[in-house]
Amino acid sequence: LGKLTEETPKPMLKVAGRPILERIILQLVNHGIRRVFISVNYLGHVIEDHFGGGEQLGCQIEYLRELTPLGTGGALSLLAEKPRDPVLVMNGDLVMQTNFSQMLEFHEKGAFHATMGLRPYAHEIAFGCATFDGDQLVGIEEKPVLQKTVNAGVYVLSPAAVQSVPAQTFYPITGLFEEALRRNLPCGAYLIEEEWLDVGHPSQLHRANGLL
Repeated sequence: LGKLTEETPKPMLKVAGRPILERIILQLVNHGIRRVFISVNYLGHVIEDHFGGGEQLGCQIEYLRELTPLGTGGALSLLAEKPRDPVLVMNGDLVMQTNFSQMLEFHEKGAFHATMGLRPYAHEIAFGCATFDGDQLVGIEEKPVLQKTVNAGVYVLSPAAVQSVPAQTFYPITGLFEEALRRNLPCGAYLIEEEWLDVGHPSQLHRANGLL
């Protein structure tokens, strides 16, 4: 299930001459996924006109049409059928080489309620940083690099997790994980070490076009 809303600047954004959503769908098909749902709101007709039913890409594409924005998780409540198997959910503006089969296997082997894809992220602070005690300077660190692990925008949800999404409500998918952690439900942390770019950011889009 891919997510495309008014937060995505161009619904047919391209990398290396191919629409990003098309790249994502082809990756899913290569990993044996044959049924794809795309959540659409802003300019959704552009997506539907381009992909149709998905036959040309070797899969079945269905559309979850949001009448009002439902956030990154709320569109799951629009699924007509209750899933019986884990559901892979991802943002529609990612360029990545993730092995989705391995991620699904990781989720099922761990018997997790929900699994979040994570990505190491480093950010260099553009200035020298100082530490001080009262009115006395005690240290200087020149342009330090901040290391964090970030949400990569890729998730695997159990059928029970999908069914926990409130209907017709703006609902960020991170809220599902927060609720699961409050209830002590097991949540998986899957580290994505392959190439990963969020091309919703212009600098990352330029980088992606330079790499592919």
